[in-house]
Amino acid sequence: MTVLGYRPKSLSYKFDFLIYIVPRFFASPVLFFLLLLAPFNALTQTSNQVARKVDEFGDALMTDIKARADNFAVELQNEPAAKGFIIVYHSRRDLPGISNRYAIRVKDYLVNPRGVEKERVVTVDGGEADCLAYEFWIVPPGTAPKPRYDAYQRNYTDPDAARKIDEYGYAVKNKRRRRDSVDYPTRADLLETFATELRREKRSFAYIVAYAHFSRTPLAVADEDYDVYYERRIDPPGTAVNELRLEKNALVKIYGVAPSRIRLIDGGYRKWRGLELWIVPRGEHPPIPTPNSFPRERVLSHR
Repeated sequence: MTVLGYRPKSLSYKFDFLIYIVPRFFASPVLFFLLLLAPFNALTQTSNQVARKVDEFGDALMTDIKARADNFAVELQNEPAAKGFIIVYHSRRDLPGISNRYAIRVKDYLVNPRGVEKERVVTVDGGEADCLAYEFWIVPPGTAPKPRYDAYQRNYTDPDAARKIDEYGYAVKNKRRRRDSVDYPTRADLLETFATELRREKRSFAYIVAYAHFSRTPLAVADEDYDVYYERRIDPPGTAVNELRLEKNALVKIYGVAPSRIRLIDGGYRKWRGLELWIVPRGEHPPIPTPNSFPRERVLSHR
């Protein structure tokens, strides 16, 4: 005689699994997925292969940033299989391109003076956060750094208004570059954020404004070996125009931006060479150059 509801003890666990557990897996696919990943997570934790943040700081002097980068280089040397991630976040008051540019500046220091392999250092534009912040991560294979909880856009971007993405200086080609230096950063590296924004705003134009250098007195600058030398008072004719062509060439060849979308403006002279990167919607007025150094006619005639 069979009693209703009776199950042999040997089949008890099997029936419980089939009747109660399996339907709940299908009712909660996220839980099912997490349970499937559990063995892999356990393996990762036991092998100690976890991305870890080794430093975090805000706006700082370059001397302090280099000291922190020195410590970061030591950490990378201790873990030869891992990569170093440099993540920089900008505040809502900063130009959007500042994150990429500041991350590149740290990588340039690690690659050239410190001798870290270029392929082992990854720069990341973290986007907008509460404040300007740097993060240095050691990332073993198969892992990834975690983004900040406060990394999200806080202000509305007017799609019908011209906006400056970034501005920075540029150097003319000279013979004072270190022989053992790596060709980093390139123009394309510095244009990455600009190109990304252009992809998002497909109907807008890219405006690049370039300024040549003029100073009434020679300016002292340092080369990559920290040897001081004096810049010439005024750049040769065509310096800004030549730089504009090189920037356009990088956008077209590296990032695939259509040449018809790129507008070039010779902005005149400033005390230091500089570039401005603008995105301008169709129908909006182009950016107005703002030179701050004005050579006299006789100076121009003796270049």
